[in-house]
Amino acid sequence: MERTDIFIKSTIGVVTGLVSWMIGGFGLVFTVLIGLMMIDFITGFMVGIYEKNINSRIGTLGLIRKTYVILLIGAVFMVESAVLGSNGIITDGISGAFVVVELVSIVENGGKLGIRLPDKVKDLILVLKNKDKSEIE
Repeated sequence: MERTDIFIKSTIGVVTGLVSWMIGGFGLVFTVLIGLMMIDFITGFMVGIYEKNINSRIGTLGLIRKTYVILLIGAVFMVESAVLGSNGIITDGISGAFVVVELVSIVENGGKLGIRLPDKVKDLILVLKNKDKSEIE
């Protein structure tokens, strides 16, 4: 499989959607996503302090991207509710895929802060970002 990252993110999205369906619909995964977004922003700010490279433009762009993701998920929920009449199962699946993205970013921020990451974690991040070791080193 050429794009393993897409397969993993799609699988997590489908599993998250199924779990959402079993527990009654939209909400929990989106709440987790919002929390992880806040943690990612804070750890990104910590990296800026650690590397003595605080840049308001970078922070603002990060907030704009996160706001877009929230708006996108809101739009999907509205369309899903209006067209399918469902209670957010697809929306939670999409939120689950973004949860993976936020977790990867948080772990990367930890690495930039000097936290030693196990090789397996580094390899998983490379797969999820669709990169190989030669691009990182």
